[in-house]
Amino acid sequence: MFSEKIFAKLIQRTLLGGVFFSLFLLFLGFGFSLAGAPLGGGLLRAGVLALLLTPAARVAMLVYGYWRGGEYYFALASFAVLGLLAVPLLV
Repeated sequence: MFSEKIFAKLIQRTLLGGVFFSLFLLFLGFGFSLAGAPLGGGLLRAGVLALLLTPAARVAMLVYGYWRGGEYYFALASFAVLGLLAVPLLV
């Protein structure tokens, strides 16, 4: 049985997890940069990338949730938004 409350909680946890993961990478990268380690720049970039991909993960989950809930019009609209979010990656 598909519960909207459980799905909303899952989306909330996904957003929160993405933000905390990106903050972890950013703080770790900042610490390594202050220490002079070459790994710091890569971790900072990974943290920013994780922060940028967090909303895309939310939209992908909304596509699944709308599809599973039988709301195909909203699933298609969310899929179009996901496609628009992917356009800068292709250019």
